[in-house]
Amino acid sequence: MLERINFFNLTYNFRKNAKSAFFSAWSYTYVKIFLATAVFANVLIWLIARFIKVTTGTDQIALHYNVDFGIDFYGNAEKIFIIPVLGFIIILFNFLIVMFLQRNKDIIIISYILLITGLLSNIVLLAAISSVYLINFR
Repeated sequence: MLERINFFNLTYNFRKNAKSAFFSAWSYTYVKIFLATAVFANVLIWLIARFIKVTTGTDQIALHYNVDFGIDFYGNAEKIFIIPVLGFIIILFNFLIVMFLQRNKDIIIISYILLITGLLSNIVLLAAISSVYLINFR
């Protein structure tokens, strides 16, 4: 019985601390700007992936192109959704780290680096999915 009470106490404290960390991180303007831009890029990636999946009409699509060898990886059309999921995971993971680092006010530069990394990785993934589009439709 005591173990159960401790478990509920720990989960309550974790939720309370996570909520305060979220609102602490969300109070900064640069966090909102970087996060909104990264989420916008990720939504574009999801839309392009959905467009490629619907438009191809086949189960197999070209997923990778190499300049030396040409198309070198065919796969199931469902695998195109790995790219936007990866972008979302990067955004979420970096924001969680920023949330729990916001308690230390001296670590603002690390939060800038994490948020810029999330944004740049989604821009690179946007370029990658655009190249998959060009491979399959041009």
